[in-house]
Amino acid sequence: MRNHMIRSGLVLAAAPLVLAGLSACSTNAGGDGGGGDSTKMGVTVSNSTNPFFVKETDTAKSTGESMGFEVLSQEAQEDVSTQSNQIDQFVTSRVDFIVIDPVDSDGVGPAVKRAVAAGIPVVGIDSQTANADVSVTTDNVQAGTVSCTSLVEQLKGKGKVAILDGTPISSVQDRVKGCMEVLEGQPGIEVVAKQRGDNSRDKALPIATDILTAHPDIDAFFAINDPSAAGVELAAKQKGAKIIITSVDGAQAAIDSITGGGMITATAAQDPAALAKRGVELGADLAKGKKPEKDLIELPTELIDASNAADYKPWG
Repeated sequence: MRNHMIRSGLVLAAAPLVLAGLSACSTNAGGDGGGGDSTKMGVTVSNSTNPFFVKETDTAKSTGESMGFEVLSQEAQEDVSTQSNQIDQFVTSRVDFIVIDPVDSDGVGPAVKRAVAAGIPVVGIDSQTANADVSVTTDNVQAGTVSCTSLVEQLKGKGKVAILDGTPISSVQDRVKGCMEVLEGQPGIEVVAKQRGDNSRDKALPIATDILTAHPDIDAFFAINDPSAAGVELAAKQKGAKIIITSVDGAQAAIDSITGGGMITATAAQDPAALAKRGVELGADLAKGKKPEKDLIELPTELIDASNAADYKPWG
């Protein structure tokens, strides 16, 4: 009897500890995303120099904080190893979920897989991300299509064109795919150059300069984003060339060129704030065990040119 009473007392004494442990586990899983000191989310983007990524980061922070999450924010300086390490650090910190705009869609795949295996949901934004639970992107094929359709129309179906490609991420690849589908259907259009940059103005400048030197009679460029387009425009100005440039983003700098008579004449607008906000919302749902119906969510884009630029509100 004495031993039975001792065992009963131990069980009763342990019960509050077990309940407390279960409560702590529930909090670490994200709960309702609105309370508890342990609710954390991680966000990592490619760099902090492109206004697009800055807007994503700012929106992810504000959205996460409004939902009660402590936000751990990083930028990868366009280095896949750095970003992979950041994902591993988020796992060590036991965040409830991770939002990532990848430097390399496939290159971060192993780190993303480790996070998911550790029970931490991962949401890719802007580009489809290997092994992520879900990705939310712009419809980038559509973006490339509408941008290069505008380019062809401005050239009246005839001319020499260069493509300034970008980093190995799905969003860039899809934009080029959409553009090439348009250009390949135009017998009067000749693609004379296609080179890869790193999505920045500074890298685009020397690449565009080299292309303009090799092809002084070039008529137009398609650039995969607005910073690259700005680098092309600067190169053309320095070379004294007059060309047509279309791109993707909808950033303030491109709109200023469109409305100010610059060489950037059209951009397919996307919304980094909408991408980041949706990414955080999806991450919070996943942390609660709620899975989306699809593993890829695409947001539509809109062509901005001289006809509607005055009414468009750029994101940055």
